[in-house]
Amino acid sequence: MLIRFSVPFCSPAAARPLPLTFHRAFDMVHDPAVALETLVSLGFERVLTSGCDSSALEGLPVIKRLIDQAKGRIIVMPGGGITERNLQRILEGSGAEEFHCSARSSRDSAMKFRNTCVTMGATISAPEYGLKVADVSKVRSLNAIAKNTL
Repeated sequence: MLIRFSVPFCSPAAARPLPLTFHRAFDMVHDPAVALETLVSLGFERVLTSGCDSSALEGLPVIKRLIDQAKGRIIVMPGGGITERNLQRILEGSGAEEFHCSARSSRDSAMKFRNTCVTMGATISAPEYGLKVADVSKVRSLNAIAKNTL
Protein backbone atom coordinates (compact mmCIF):
# COMPACT_ATOMS: atom_id res chain seq x y z
CA MET A 1 0.00 0.00 0.00
CA LEU A 2 1.30 3.42 -0.94
CA ILE A 3 0.58 6.16 1.57
CA ARG A 4 0.66 9.75 0.40
CA PHE A 5 0.54 12.84 2.53
CA SER A 6 -1.30 15.96 1.49
CA VAL A 7 0.24 18.88 3.32
CA PRO A 8 -0.26 22.52 2.35
CA PHE A 9 2.64 24.93 2.77
CA CYS A 10 5.25 22.29 3.63
CA SER A 11 8.59 22.06 1.87
CA PRO A 12 9.12 18.71 0.11
CA ALA A 13 12.70 18.72 1.45
CA ALA A 14 11.33 18.59 5.01
CA ALA A 15 9.35 15.44 4.21
CA ARG A 16 11.95 13.50 2.23
CA PRO A 17 11.92 10.63 1.40
CA LEU A 18 8.11 10.81 1.45
CA PRO A 19 6.44 12.22 -1.66
CA LEU A 20 4.25 15.27 -1.11
CA THR A 21 0.99 16.33 -2.64
CA PHE A 22 0.12 20.01 -2.48
CA HIS A 23 -3.42 20.28 -1.12
CA ARG A 24 -6.40 22.11 -2.60
CA ALA A 25 -5.06 25.32 -1.10
CA PHE A 26 -3.78 25.55 -4.68
CA ASP A 27 -7.34 26.42 -5.73
CA MET A 28 -7.06 29.78 -4.01
CA VAL A 29 -4.18 31.06 -6.17
CA HIS A 30 -4.44 34.08 -8.44
CA ASP A 31 -2.64 32.46 -11.39
CA PRO A 32 -2.73 28.64 -11.49
CA ALA A 33 -0.17 28.42 -14.32
CA VAL A 34 2.42 30.37 -12.31
CA ALA A 35 1.57 28.50 -9.11
CA LEU A 36 2.04 25.15 -10.87
CA GLU A 37 5.54 26.16 -11.95
CA THR A 38 6.31 27.14 -8.36
CA LEU A 39 5.24 23.70 -7.12
CA VAL A 40 7.36 22.02 -9.81
CA SER A 41 10.39 24.10 -8.78
CA LEU A 42 9.86 23.20 -5.12
CA GLY A 43 9.81 19.49 -5.92
CA PHE A 44 6.21 18.56 -5.18
CA GLU A 45 5.16 15.24 -6.72
CA ARG A 46 1.52 16.15 -7.30
CA VAL A 47 -1.07 18.85 -6.80
CA LEU A 48 -4.66 18.21 -5.79
CA THR A 49 -7.00 20.65 -7.50
CA SER A 50 -10.57 21.32 -8.46
CA GLY A 51 -9.32 23.58 -11.23
CA CYS A 52 -9.74 26.65 -9.03
CA ASP A 53 -13.51 26.14 -9.05
CA SER A 54 -16.07 24.69 -6.64
CA SER A 55 -15.73 21.17 -8.09
CA ALA A 56 -13.43 19.26 -10.43
CA LEU A 57 -16.21 19.02 -13.00
CA GLU A 58 -16.69 22.79 -13.03
CA GLY A 59 -12.92 23.35 -13.09
CA LEU A 60 -12.31 20.79 -15.84
CA PRO A 61 -10.97 23.29 -18.42
CA VAL A 62 -8.34 24.57 -15.98
CA ILE A 63 -7.41 21.04 -14.89
CA LYS A 64 -6.89 20.09 -18.54
CA ARG A 65 -4.68 23.15 -19.12
CA LEU A 66 -2.64 22.36 -16.01
CA ILE A 67 -2.10 18.74 -17.05
CA ASP A 68 -0.99 19.90 -20.49
CA GLN A 69 1.34 22.46 -18.92
CA ALA A 70 2.80 19.96 -16.43
CA LYS A 71 4.10 17.67 -19.20
CA GLY A 72 4.74 14.92 -16.65
CA ARG A 73 6.88 17.09 -14.35
CA ILE A 74 4.19 17.02 -11.67
CA ILE A 75 0.98 15.02 -11.38
CA VAL A 76 -2.18 17.11 -11.52
CA MET A 77 -4.80 15.19 -9.55
CA PRO A 78 -8.43 16.32 -9.90
CA GLY A 79 -10.43 16.36 -6.69
CA GLY A 80 -13.54 17.98 -5.32
CA GLY A 81 -17.03 16.65 -5.89
CA ILE A 82 -15.94 13.56 -7.81
CA THR A 83 -18.59 10.82 -7.84
CA GLU A 84 -19.52 7.74 -9.80
CA ARG A 85 -21.67 9.97 -12.02
CA ASN A 86 -18.92 12.35 -13.16
CA LEU A 87 -15.61 10.46 -12.83
CA GLN A 88 -15.48 9.19 -16.41
CA ARG A 89 -16.19 12.66 -17.81
CA ILE A 90 -13.50 14.20 -15.59
CA LEU A 91 -10.86 11.62 -16.51
CA GLU A 92 -11.64 11.75 -20.23
CA GLY A 93 -11.94 15.54 -20.30
CA SER A 94 -8.76 16.23 -18.38
CA GLY A 95 -6.39 13.44 -19.35
CA ALA A 96 -5.74 12.83 -15.64
CA GLU A 97 -4.45 9.43 -14.58
CA GLU A 98 -5.12 9.91 -10.88
CA PHE A 99 -8.03 11.39 -8.96
CA HIS A 100 -9.05 12.08 -5.38
CA CYS A 101 -12.49 11.69 -3.84
CA SER A 102 -14.00 10.95 -0.48
CA ALA A 103 -16.28 8.11 -1.67
CA ARG A 104 -18.34 8.67 1.45
CA SER A 105 -21.86 7.93 2.44
CA SER A 106 -23.85 9.02 5.46
CA ARG A 107 -24.97 6.83 8.29
CA ASP A 108 -26.69 7.45 11.55
CA SER A 109 -24.61 8.00 14.66
CA ALA A 110 -24.68 5.38 17.40
CA MET A 111 -25.25 8.07 20.05
CA LYS A 112 -27.93 6.90 22.48
CA PHE A 113 -28.94 10.21 24.05
CA ARG A 114 -29.95 12.98 21.66
CA ASN A 115 -30.84 16.41 22.87
CA THR A 116 -33.37 17.52 20.27
CA CYS A 117 -33.47 21.05 21.70
CA VAL A 118 -29.91 21.89 20.66
CA THR A 119 -28.06 21.91 17.35
CA MET A 120 -24.33 22.50 17.28
CA GLY A 121 -24.31 24.36 13.98
CA ALA A 122 -26.29 26.86 12.00
CA THR A 123 -28.28 24.24 10.11
CA ILE A 124 -31.75 23.01 10.95
CA SER A 125 -30.72 19.37 10.62
CA ALA A 126 -28.59 17.81 13.33
CA PRO A 127 -25.30 16.72 11.71
CA GLU A 128 -23.99 15.78 15.14
CA TYR A 129 -26.16 12.64 14.90
CA GLY A 130 -24.83 11.59 11.52
CA LEU A 131 -21.49 10.29 10.31
CA LYS A 132 -19.77 10.41 6.94
CA VAL A 133 -17.87 7.18 6.35
CA ALA A 134 -15.86 5.70 3.51
CA ASP A 135 -18.17 3.52 1.43
CA VAL A 136 -16.50 0.35 0.11
CA SER A 137 -19.06 -0.07 -2.66
CA LYS A 138 -18.40 3.48 -3.90
CA VAL A 139 -14.64 2.86 -3.83
CA ARG A 140 -15.10 -0.32 -5.88
CA SER A 141 -17.40 1.44 -8.34
CA LEU A 142 -15.03 4.38 -8.79
CA ASN A 143 -12.09 2.01 -9.22
CA ALA A 144 -13.95 0.10 -11.93
CA ILE A 145 -14.86 3.32 -13.74
CA ALA A 146 -11.24 4.47 -13.62
CA LYS A 147 -9.92 1.14 -14.90
CA ASN A 148 -12.38 1.21 -17.81
CA THR A 149 -11.56 4.83 -18.63
CA LEU A 150 -7.76 4.89 -18.32
